[in-house]
Amino acid sequence: MTRRQNPPLPETHFGLLLVEGGDERAVSQVLAANAWSQLCCWKAEGRSDLPGLAALAKLDPNFGAARSVGIVLDIESSLSSTQALVTETLKVLGASGSFVHGVLHGVPRLGAFLVPDGVGPGAIETLCREAAKDRILAACVDQLISCAGSPHRAHGNPRAAEDKGWLKAYLGMTSEPGLRFHQAFVHPQGIDASHPAFGPLRAFLLAL
Repeated sequence: MTRRQNPPLPETHFGLLLVEGGDERAVSQVLAANAWSQLCCWKAEGRSDLPGLAALAKLDPNFGAARSVGIVLDIESSLSSTQALVTETLKVLGASGSFVHGVLHGVPRLGAFLVPDGVGPGAIETLCREAAKDRILAACVDQLISCAGSPHRAHGNPRAAEDKGWLKAYLGMTSEPGLRFHQAFVHPQGIDASHPAFGPLRAFLLAL
C-alpha cells in the first residue's frame, strides 16, 4: 500500500475517490469536470493495492471530513473477483454486507463503480472505444483487428485486452499518434466525453 504521489486529504467536506490506476483517474477527472475540485482522488498502485490504500485513508485524521468514498476499477475478465475485491475494500472503510454497483449509501456514503457497466467484462478502454470521435477511423481499426485475426480473442484474452489494444491502435492512427488519455478528450479525433457510454460513470462521480 502506498500514498506516493497522492494528495493529502482535505480538512473540510470532500468526496474521496479511490481508483486502481492512472487511466481511471484521468477519465474520472474529465467526466467530473468542475466537480473535480470537490473531490480528492487517490490512485492505487494496481487493483490489489486498493484495500491497503483504503486502510491508509481510514487512518488519516481528515478522513472524518469525507462525505463519501467511491471506488472505480475495471472488471477486466472476472466479475466475481472484482466484486470480492470491492467488498474487501469497502469493509476496510466500514461497510458491512454486499454493495450495489454504482450506488452510494451509508455514513459516510460508500460505493463502487465497476467499469464498464457492473456486469460484463471490460475496462475503462471499453467505454473509450464506444466514445471514439472519428467513426470512420474506428471502422478502419475494426478492420485491422479482424485482418489480424482478432489476436486477443484468439489467444483467450478477455475483452479488456482487446479494447486496450484497439484504443492504442486508434489513438496511434490520429494526427497526433502520441496522444495520452487526458489529451485524447480534447483532440478532434480523440474521445468524446459527452458520449452516452460515459453517462453512468459520470453520474456516479457527480454523486460523490
